[in-house]
Amino acid sequence: MDIKDKKTEDALHHGLDNNIELKNYNRWIYENMQEAVGKKVMEIGCGMGAMIDFAAAKGRKITGVDIDDYFVEYSRNKYKDDSDIKIVKSDCMALDGKFKKGSFDSIIIINVLEHIEFEDKALRIMNNMLFKGGKLAVFVPAFRSIYGRLDKSVGHYRRYTKETLRKVLEHNGFEIEKIYYMNFIGFFGWYFNAKLFERMPEKQSVFFDKYIVPVEKIIEKLIKPPIGQSIVAIAVKKQDII
Repeated sequence: MDIKDKKTEDALHHGLDNNIELKNYNRWIYENMQEAVGKKVMEIGCGMGAMIDFAAAKGRKITGVDIDDYFVEYSRNKYKDDSDIKIVKSDCMALDGKFKKGSFDSIIIINVLEHIEFEDKALRIMNNMLFKGGKLAVFVPAFRSIYGRLDKSVGHYRRYTKETLRKVLEHNGFEIEKIYYMNFIGFFGWYFNAKLFERMPEKQSVFFDKYIVPVEKIIEKLIKPPIGQSIVAIAVKKQDII
């Protein structure tokens, strides 16, 4: 991830400090990722371990990767007594120099791809990290129409639609198994906070996590919404990309 300046870095720290407390929301995200999680897992942009907490299981080896010293130190200390969890400091673009080709059967990347300027190169590297048939679980923010100063302040280069995400994944050797929008209510919350008020909705997030998520996730499990704050994609590596 290319952290463009100190303000962006501080905003990311602040955002993830707040996000780690959103247990219901984080569980909801993981429940949408878990079918892709295998036995040898890499999470790119592991932050403070919100997803690793759910993914950790006997017989599963997890490598969490982050470029940020603050998150790496926090997560290394957090998982220091678990030999199945390894935290590595690395830029996404340097992963192919740190791991052998085909080292993992699954990669999780949550709210990270939008921070990477050269997304094609990053996805080619992820392709190389997976063996053929391995799965990539992607979670990204949706819809350029709600891109605002809040996106810019945390270093978002873009937001996606299902079509744009599908296209970039397929272009880089992946076949889509599932792709859908998630968090219908969050779409409108992000619009008002990012476009109109230009603020981090911390108090709203706590209320949302406690009262809205438990109901919304049941509804969206039955009916996938036509729009959402985010997109979930599960993709399978079909071919090597040179």
